[in-house]
Amino acid sequence: MNAVRRALSHGSVLAFLILLVMYVVYMYSSVDVLTLGNATDLLNNAAPLVIAATGLTLVIISGGFDLSIGGVVVLANVILATHSGSTTGSGLRAVAVAVFAGLLVGAVNGVLVAYLRVQSIAATLGTFIMCSGIALVVMPSPGGSVPDFISPGLNSTLGGRLPVALLVIAGCVVAWIAVKRSRFGVYLFALGSDERAAVQSGIRTASVKFRVYLFAGLLYALAGVMLTAQTASGDPNGSALFMVLVFAAVAIGGSRFGGGRGSALGSIIGAGVLIVLQKMLFALGVSTFYTGIVQGAVLVLAVLIGLVSLSFAPSDDAVVTTSGEDAGDRTGSTRGSNDGGDPVGTTTGGGHVDAH
Repeated sequence: MNAVRRALSHGSVLAFLILLVMYVVYMYSSVDVLTLGNATDLLNNAAPLVIAATGLTLVIISGGFDLSIGGVVVLANVILATHSGSTTGSGLRAVAVAVFAGLLVGAVNGVLVAYLRVQSIAATLGTFIMCSGIALVVMPSPGGSVPDFISPGLNSTLGGRLPVALLVIAGCVVAWIAVKRSRFGVYLFALGSDERAAVQSGIRTASVKFRVYLFAGLLYALAGVMLTAQTASGDPNGSALFMVLVFAAVAIGGSRFGGGRGSALGSIIGAGVLIVLQKMLFALGVSTFYTGIVQGAVLVLAVLIGLVSLSFAPSDDAVVTTSGEDAGDRTGSTRGSNDGGDPVGTTTGGGHVDAH
């Protein structure tokens, strides 16, 4: 019974149930749903959203907020569309520049939030506006092109069977598992659950915050690369809608906007929900004008279900800790130091973690 209650309290489980129901409806409302071509198309559409949602989930768990997503994604998109040329070499250089731009924006966000103590929503709103402005300078109107290794290369399959996008999504899952089981992951949940308790336990919270925004910026840029592979062109005006979809995916996945609770796996499933929803509505003949309305309704429903699911959470949830040998263990006292030399003491605060 306790296992059932714990499963129902997981946002990722609820998101998966929603995804399953929608996919069944989609399967019965359209033909050739289970073909490799259709599966590849779904994965290609989901990949940019999955990567960006993974980055945002890290920020949300840490207790922060990041509005720079759309700006970084669009900036990477227009850089590739205008400077990738027609060869693999020039395309790789453009990808490197786009990734560097994402890291730079992430570093700026990290410095502002972690070391200058600027509110995350204000800091990232500023960088979002700056990135959007730079994108318009680089590409005033939609257009451009990319070499074949980006599109259709990143949208294709390996050996005619394995979609590249599936490998990208699997990489996000593996990266999340590695982060959650690492000492950094423990610090991440501790920070979002109770920053004061994290400080008292010896965690260098500023360093953790900086790395969170740096990693997020990297993932946003990679999401821009995959988005460019999907569109094969650039659009400096597409930031707002993409940003809304990323936040929706994270919310559907069960992450708590306040920190200390969340899962990139849930956000990845949430991205799948949004993509399958679009396909399902199209198969049912629903006008695209109503897609946003239905997406919003699903988001609100998912959030309400998430609130109800909290009542299923066992009362003996773990307390934040940082075990030296097993960083995934969230119980017991914490001693030693982390890989970066952070001193670790005993967690005395009331920080509650739900690391689903």
